[in-house]
Amino acid sequence: MFLALIQNYAQAGVTPLVSTYVLSDLDKADVHSSMYHEIVPNFWVEQHVEFDFYTDSSFQKYLNTDHPFTDDSYIPTDLIPIDSNFTANNSKAFKLREEASLHFADMAWNFRNAFSWDRLYISSAYRSRGFQDYLIKQWCSLLKCAKIGTSEHQAGLAVDIKVISKWGKSYSLDNNGNPNKYYDWLKANAADFGFHNTYQKWVEVDGKIVEWWHRRYVWTELATVLSENNQTFAEYYNSMNNE
Repeated sequence: MFLALIQNYAQAGVTPLVSTYVLSDLDKADVHSSMYHEIVPNFWVEQHVEFDFYTDSSFQKYLNTDHPFTDDSYIPTDLIPIDSNFTANNSKAFKLREEASLHFADMAWNFRNAFSWDRLYISSAYRSRGFQDYLIKQWCSLLKCAKIGTSEHQAGLAVDIKVISKWGKSYSLDNNGNPNKYYDWLKANAADFGFHNTYQKWVEVDGKIVEWWHRRYVWTELATVLSENNQTFAEYYNSMNNE
């Protein structure tokens, strides 16, 4: 995690100042997953972070029908299983890029603690170009599933989730005008872990129907900007590029 974060800031041209934490005696059963929360170093950003919307491997690669991967068969080189003991299903059956995976594991741990063992359930994460093609050919319209070569799932940065309560009841993250404490928690906190709800303002703005279940890793810096300005990624990208 530490090395991934150092690389994160190095890519942005930022020199971090690191404050090292010493771990206390943690419960051994929780060490592996909770460590992501306990030992993340503090960074003081000394200059503006530049985002890269264009490189296929960038964490901020902007993707939609008109902005595909340069290489539509792109496969991330750093995919790893999501290693968390705090999701409702087997997280290791799903992959994200390493940095996104570690941050998601941290978010899952914090979510579980916030809701006394209600947990996130992963329904999809990395999807290959071939699998995306299969979904579209079988049943999924382009308003629901991204066109081949434009999927945030293919980038290894997106995860689809719902919630399973401690009693085994399933909850969606639909916030269609109804109170939803799980949605509200993610809206307030997901940016702290670098995740953003990409599709929340319908086709006219985001190019897709609303997907309450969809979260995409973009870095904490960009996710925080989007959260504070109540913008979707599409709105921010268009404002930066006069589109």
